[in-house]
Amino acid sequence: MSDVGLSAGLVLQQIGTPREVAAFFELIGRHKPESADHSLALVTDRLYKRTVPGEAFDALLDQLHECERTLRSVPITPGFWDEFDLGDRSVGLDRSASNLADAFQRIFFAIDRSVEVARLDKKNLGYFRPLRLQALEGPKSYEHKYTPLEDFEKPDMRPIWLE
Repeated sequence: MSDVGLSAGLVLQQIGTPREVAAFFELIGRHKPESADHSLALVTDRLYKRTVPGEAFDALLDQLHECERTLRSVPITPGFWDEFDLGDRSVGLDRSASNLADAFQRIFFAIDRSVEVARLDKKNLGYFRPLRLQALEGPKSYEHKYTPLEDFEKPDMRPIWLE
C-alpha cells in the first residue's frame, strides 16, 4: 500500500504511512470531547475522508491547532503505540516523542504548509483547489489525482487513501 500524501493544488506532500495517518485521526477522534465545542468536523470528517474547500481553510487551521494543543497534553507511555500495529517503518510519526502533538508534528506541519500552498494557488489562479488526502505514489496516486472531487463527497465513503 502506498504512503499517504496531502494534495494541495499542484503539490502532493508525503505525510505518513496509512497506519500512521489512521492513528493520527483515531487519536484526534478520541480526544474530540476535550475540544472547545466538541466538534472538529473539518479535521475528523472533511480532511479524514473528503476534501476541505478553500473557504474553510481558516476554520480547518483553527481546529487543527486546537487538536495540537489537546494532543500536547497527552503523554506517550511505554507500549502506547502497540495497539496501532504501525510496523517498523516511520514516515509521519516520531515514536521517540514524549507527547502526541510532538509525535505527529510532521503531519501538523504538512497540513499548515499545504494550506499555504493552496492559498498561493488562489492568489495566482484566482480560485482554490481543495485539500485532500490520497495515495502518494503508484497507480493509485494517478487514479486519485484524477478522481472527480464529487466522488470524494459521497456519503459514507471510506477514505480513498485507505484503499
